[in-house]
Amino acid sequence: MYSPKGQQIASGSRDQTVRLWDAQSGQLSHALNGHTAYVGSVVYSPNGEQIASGSRDQTVRLWNPQSGQLSHILIGHTAELSRVVYSSNGQQIASGSNDRTVRLWNAQTGQLSHTLSGHTSGVSSVMYSPNSQQIASSSYDRTVRLWDTQTGQLSHALNGHTDFVESVVYSPNGQQVASCSRDQTVRLWDAQTGQLSHTLHGHTDWVNSVAYSSNGQQIASCSWDWTVRLWHITSGQCDAVIQGFSGPVASLAWKTTPDGNYLVTGCDDKSVRRWQVIKEGEKYKVVLCWSSTHDVLTTTETLIEGVQGLSPLDEQLLKQRGAVGKPGLHA
Repeated sequence: MYSPKGQQIASGSRDQTVRLWDAQSGQLSHALNGHTAYVGSVVYSPNGEQIASGSRDQTVRLWNPQSGQLSHILIGHTAELSRVVYSSNGQQIASGSNDRTVRLWNAQTGQLSHTLSGHTSGVSSVMYSPNSQQIASSSYDRTVRLWDTQTGQLSHALNGHTDFVESVVYSPNGQQVASCSRDQTVRLWDAQTGQLSHTLHGHTDWVNSVAYSSNGQQIASCSWDWTVRLWHITSGQCDAVIQGFSGPVASLAWKTTPDGNYLVTGCDDKSVRRWQVIKEGEKYKVVLCWSSTHDVLTTTETLIEGVQGLSPLDEQLLKQRGAVGKPGLHA
């Protein structure tokens, strides 16, 4: 997850830590310790002054991203946490859990405000609409549910996926919801009517996570098939495929900066990688900027121009697999 200003990246891990990285250099800034189980969700507050992390230890923890200090532990869920997210004004936090509920918390005091019940299986993901008037939650009951944040009432139950729904996210304008599933698809829904707009086919295994580009014109999805795919939301066509990961790709985040459009991916090979997505005419190319792991192959069919930290052997093997360009100085 990028910080709002794009200068820092936060990642959670099975090693029970939250780690903060410099987005430009890839250097580690802080390792946040305290959780006692896998940290599956990390998010910045809108102003970047707080981080919330959710864990299988059934707690949400709130941290200061500058100092790395813990400020609150939110206790109430009765099963592992799947996702935490802030409202757009940063005053509220929503958390989803395998206890089948979504809980709403005061971000400043850590107090519980509401409990949303209705899913018949664990909640895998939760997200506020950009105006914070609606919450979308996905579940292992194969549905996506849309809730009114003021009343806590259910607005729509979105049916169509044929297996567990792993994640859900709103488009930047709040008019569309994207969900991804173990049924190997990404589905796009109208946020107001609940109607299905597109079903995106291409992945060959579970789709773990999905994210919109900042302009809302593209979606990135990552999968257990060891790939990331970029999609055009209007046509539903696949624009690009990033291959060559050494394991399932578990998470991703998309950020636009003055320098361009960037993706960050988190993979089960224990790496965090930053990519630049560049449009050339009607086509897209993907450039690897850096990787936190230098002892594994990181990509195929992408540019490695200027990449830091590749060993001579990795450079040779990458070029054998289709990478092009001259990397930077070897580590």
